[in-house]
Amino acid sequence: MSALQQTSPAASLLTFDDVVVSFSAGTGMISRLRGRGTRFNAVDHVTLNVAKGEILGVVGESGSGKTTICKAALGLHPIAQGVVSLNGAPLDLSSGAMQMVFQDPLSSLNPRQTVAQALSIPLRLHGFASKKDIDAAIDELLVDVGLGAQFRSRFPHELSGGQLQRAAIARALATQPRVLFADEAVSKLDVSVRAQILNLLKRLRETHDLTIIFVTHDLHVARFLCDRIAIMYFGKLLEVGPTRAVYADPKHPYTKELLGTLEKDRKTEASTRDIFNPLTDDTSACRYLGRCPHAMDICARQHPDPRQTGPGHRTACYLYEDEDK
Repeated sequence: MSALQQTSPAASLLTFDDVVVSFSAGTGMISRLRGRGTRFNAVDHVTLNVAKGEILGVVGESGSGKTTICKAALGLHPIAQGVVSLNGAPLDLSSGAMQMVFQDPLSSLNPRQTVAQALSIPLRLHGFASKKDIDAAIDELLVDVGLGAQFRSRFPHELSGGQLQRAAIARALATQPRVLFADEAVSKLDVSVRAQILNLLKRLRETHDLTIIFVTHDLHVARFLCDRIAIMYFGKLLEVGPTRAVYADPKHPYTKELLGTLEKDRKTEASTRDIFNPLTDDTSACRYLGRCPHAMDICARQHPDPRQTGPGHRTACYLYEDEDK
């Protein structure tokens, strides 16, 4: 088991303990040639502690497993191994204590429901407002996210992108969650609107005592918003540390590549053949092996355990000695 983390389990609100999420490769022709029923770990033995009140950025390119691990915590994907716990207790997914804001607010809202109808459902189902108080509760949620009562009767297609995401955030807040997952929540928005939503999330963290898991492929967005950054690549956590430390002194070659600071020791850039394939490559090797200019023989034999590379900064890479030792 690996543990890339800053906070101890005792100090954590949300804990991922050796979590594995696996998927079948399918039953098409290619899958049959490779062996029917072939499975791969989209999240591969991830241990991570999230402190109460922090904003943790989970960063990686498409296919890294960052969205999958969030959906697993919310019960949207089955966990094959390991445990996700909230405040040290097994998750009660019916409590509404964790909510998610999705990448595309238009598709996440029912086109046949007005904004008021969309907000009323979680309020009623989870008992956060009585029938006589529900209108006031809806208005309060709308004001809280920067909308007004005039938006109650509007349908999703009548809202701009920023207004849609604000409505989606209001719906997530209806159950008074302790943890909010935001999955690429600003990637479809214009730059100016993106900044408004990021500032809104910062404010809501304080006013609602929220812990936020912010999923993004954009390290620059994570730098603005997040207290810590967790770098994922094909199901593995490669680096976790305070945002300032990761930016000032990135450790893992993949993090350096994302930041554009990776020194290229090879004459050619990484091609698609260098990218890890979970169906054909050795899953015991380092996931970044084929793209890394510093790859060593040991990298091909075993994925590295994390090691302490600075205060609250841990990196799964053989380039570093463990400062804890």
